[in-house]
Order: sequence, then structure tokens, then C-alpha cells
Amino acid sequence: MFARVNSAQTAADKLADLVKLSEEQLSATREAPGFRGFYLLADRSSGKVVSITLWDSDDDRRQFEVRGAQQRDGTTSELGITPTPVDVYEVVLQA
Repeated sequence: MFARVNSAQTAADKLADLVKLSEEQLSATREAPGFRGFYLLADRSSGKVVSITLWDSDDDRRQFEVRGAQQRDGTTSELGITPTPVDVYEVVLQA
């Protein structure tokens, strides 16, 4: 399994909008081949967020990256999110 991890910064007052938009987009993400889970972590006082998606394989994750790139670009500009590099990790232990 592989994890796609992205940290971003938004204005603290935009956090509720980000959560709502993430919930709306999650239904399409759930349909993506190999999708295993999603987490959105937030520091409400600073506006820092971390998103984690889990995938069966790195190929599944890459296919999602290609399909979701345009959608993510629109989201980041809408909510004033400063894009950051995405990190990818192999999940080596799950409890």
C-alpha cells in the first residue's frame, strides 16, 4: 500500500470551506481504482492542513494524480492554498 501525503497552508477562516469541498470531492475519489482511504488533518488555529490518501499500489496513486491534477489546481486557487510538494510513502506497517 502507498500513501500520498501533502501539507498545505490556508487562511484559518477558509478551513471550513476546505473541509466541505474535500467532502464533496471524496465521492469521486472513492471510485478511483485502488483507493483505500483518506485523512484530512488540520491545525485550526494556524490553517495548516495535511491530506493523506492511501492506495493499493503506486500505479493506482499515479493514475489518480493524473486524473485529479486539474481538480486540485482549481481547489487550491479557490481557497487560497499555497501548493506544496507531494510526498509518497510505502506503508510498511499498519495497525
